[in-house]
Amino acid sequence: MRRPRNRWGERLATLLITLVSWGAISLLGGVVGFIAYKGISVISWSFLIEPMREGMQKGGIAPAIVGSLWVTLVAISVGGFIGTAAGAYLSEFASHRRFRQLIEFLVTTLAGIPSVVYGLFGLALFVVALGFGASILAGGLTLALLSLPLLIRNAQEAFSAVPSSLKEASLGLGASEMQTFLRITLPVALPRVVTGLVLATGRVLGETAPILFTVAAYYLPTYPQSIFEPTMLLPYHLYALITSGINVKETYPMAFGTALTLLLLSLFFTLIAAYFRFRLKQKYRV
Repeated sequence: MRRPRNRWGERLATLLITLVSWGAISLLGGVVGFIAYKGISVISWSFLIEPMREGMQKGGIAPAIVGSLWVTLVAISVGGFIGTAAGAYLSEFASHRRFRQLIEFLVTTLAGIPSVVYGLFGLALFVVALGFGASILAGGLTLALLSLPLLIRNAQEAFSAVPSSLKEASLGLGASEMQTFLRITLPVALPRVVTGLVLATGRVLGETAPILFTVAAYYLPTYPQSIFEPTMLLPYHLYALITSGINVKETYPMAFGTALTLLLLSLFFTLIAAYFRFRLKQKYRV
C-alpha cells in the first residue's frame, strides 16, 4: 500500500493562513486593549450622562452620544429601507440581465467613493439645495447614502442565498412572486439582512468626514430638540479633543474615554443584532 506523499505546499499555505489570521486578531486585540487601557479610567456614569463644560475640558459627553444615536437612527432607517428594497429588486424582480448588471456596477462604484465626497454631496443637496441646513436630518440622509452600497450588496446576497426550492414550492402552490417574497424569501433572509444593518451601523457611527459638512457642531453642550438642528457627535468630538483642545493634559484622557465609548456602542449594537438574529433563526429554523 502506497503512503500518501507529504503535501508540503498545503501545510505551508495552512501555516501562513493561520499566522495571518492570528496576527490580524492580535492586532485588533492590541488596538482595542490599548484604547480600553487608556480610556477605562475616564468612563463613569457622570461622564456618560453629563454635558461637557469649560470648553470640553470638564464634564461628560452626553450630548455627543445623543447626537450620534439620532443621526445613526435616521441613517439606518432610511438607508436600511432603501438598501433592502434595492437588494430585493436586484435579487428577485430584476428580469433584464444587462440592466441588473448596470445597477450592480453603479453600486460597486459608489462603494469606492471617498466618504468626504459624500459629505460634499450632502452639503450641496441636503444642506443648501433642499434647505435643511446643518441638521440631524441632513447628516442622517448623507450617511444613509454612504451606507447604501453595503446595504444593497448585503441584502442582495441574503435574498439570493435563500434556497430556490423554497421559492419554487411556493410558486408551485399558486402564490404570486410578491407573496413568495414576503412569506418565504424575506423571513428566511432576515437574519443576514440584520447582520448587514449592524455592519452599516458600525460604519455610520464612526464616520467623520460626511458629518463635518452636514450636521456636526464643534461645541454645543445641549441636547437636540428636533432633527432640523445641528448636534455634537462622538467622532467629531473625538477629533476636536485631540486637535483643538486648549489644555491637552485635560482633554487627552477624555479623548480615549470618548473612543472607548464609541467602541462600546458598536459592541452593544452588535450584541443586540446577534440576539435578534438568533431569535429569528430559531423562529424560522434557518
